[in-house]
Amino acid sequence: MPETKFLYGASIQGIQSFIFQTNKLKEIVGGSELVEEICTTSFYEFIDPDGKGEEDSNIIISAAGNIKFIANEGLCRRLVRDFPKLVLEKAPGVTISQAVVKIDEELTLAEQISQLEEKLKAERNRPAKPQEIGFMGLERARRTGGVAVKTKKRRGKEIVFCESTDKKDEVVVRRPNSFEMVSHTKLFYKISGLMQPPKEITLEVEDLCKGHKNSWIAVVHADGNGLGNILQALGQKLRGQDFSKSKAAFRQFSLALDKATQAAAREAFADVFKEPRNYTSEGRYPIRPIICGGDDITFIIRADIALRYTDVFLHAFEKQSKIYLNEALATYGVDTFSEGITACAGIAFVKESYPLHYALHLAEDLCKDAKKMVKSGERIPIRANGIPESALAFYKVQESFTDKINSLKERTLLASQGDKKLDFYYGPYLLDDLKILNERLEILKQEVDNAQGQTKAIGKLRKVVSDCFRDFNIAKFNLMRMEQVNSELFKALELKDEVEKLGRVEQGNEGEKSQLLDLISLHGFNYGTREN
Repeated sequence: MPETKFLYGASIQGIQSFIFQTNKLKEIVGGSELVEEICTTSFYEFIDPDGKGEEDSNIIISAAGNIKFIANEGLCRRLVRDFPKLVLEKAPGVTISQAVVKIDEELTLAEQISQLEEKLKAERNRPAKPQEIGFMGLERARRTGGVAVKTKKRRGKEIVFCESTDKKDEVVVRRPNSFEMVSHTKLFYKISGLMQPPKEITLEVEDLCKGHKNSWIAVVHADGNGLGNILQALGQKLRGQDFSKSKAAFRQFSLALDKATQAAAREAFADVFKEPRNYTSEGRYPIRPIICGGDDITFIIRADIALRYTDVFLHAFEKQSKIYLNEALATYGVDTFSEGITACAGIAFVKESYPLHYALHLAEDLCKDAKKMVKSGERIPIRANGIPESALAFYKVQESFTDKINSLKERTLLASQGDKKLDFYYGPYLLDDLKILNERLEILKQEVDNAQGQTKAIGKLRKVVSDCFRDFNIAKFNLMRMEQVNSELFKALELKDEVEKLGRVEQGNEGEKSQLLDLISLHGFNYGTREN
């Protein structure tokens, strides 16, 4: 009688609140590394204590807070009983949901994964018991409110740490064994491919902008499109196939997707940091990965290089997914996705002192906004295989409080005078749109460089945008005046289109959008008067 097998699933919840519990980059780094370890090394060591690799083929996915694994009854019982304890000891503050499905040889693995997801969804809805309560009279860590467990000296001051921040701090400061990578460089290695010493990796938010002219940073979140389509197609092809073949297929797909994301991130990294001016004044890399697994990537980066990095990443993801997914799927007769898959991204531009967990939520909302646009098929048709195009949305936060993206757009980007409106939220941008945007940004840069600080053209454009929120007629007049005074720039940026838009707005046309504010905002990240 064949041995009974089970499909085990675990979902780590509260990852964002755990990682971004404080605004200190060092602790954010520690939190992200702990989450990475839970789903990789800690899980591998748990299922295979001897390190023989005997269980590797049974791992379907183990990344970014998601685990799916095929186990025998004994190992499955041990996972359900003991793995949550390991997770909570390693990362106090996260929550783990578990579910198990008994393997049915008559069903496809895709169908059983769907059953597992339904069970996990139900488990995630169960309220979790707080692990860190403590009595009222106990000392608290001031930055988190958690129960104090340790006091450490930092920059001459005694700092109280709660259990979670202590764990994060230990990840960054601990020394590895001689054969291991330094703990907090693992995620950095995934996006760069470089085995860099710790001194070249940024561990403070302020260091991201060290030596730069301003203190703007960006939180970027990117997510792949159309994975459900691939899983559905793969499940159909594997219907009636041997279960071990199905298991191998999903495992290969998961690994291929992870490799494609890493390869795309490394391609973007190499493109951006081939130029010395993109480093900090101390020779550090002004980028810090937070999550890199599956089709997800989240990172913090200096604002002036954020758009370029993300643009290159989106192009590279399409190319790398074509290579890796074709290699993984062709074996099983799935050729519908021979051109690879796409991704969408959101960029939240914020000051370095802005709460990073708010910035992350905004970046995710912007990514969803980009996905919503491409999935609608209104601006560009969805591909024949059901995969929408890649797109990117961004927003520059210039106020101290946060809100939903739709409210922010309406309050800060919609110039309105009665029933006449002009929308300065020009995105989400398709990849072809980004090419045009970058060309216009280069024109602005050349204008400033050639004029050696004497030009007032950028200031005039900024005034036109400002005037739009007061009087469209004045804005139109000032823009038309630029045609006489700054004729070359006016022609190069095709500002006549903006004049015509303002004319249509005056006539009451709806749905008009302007790119001027995006150009000014992105251009401004390269300049400033800050002394570092």
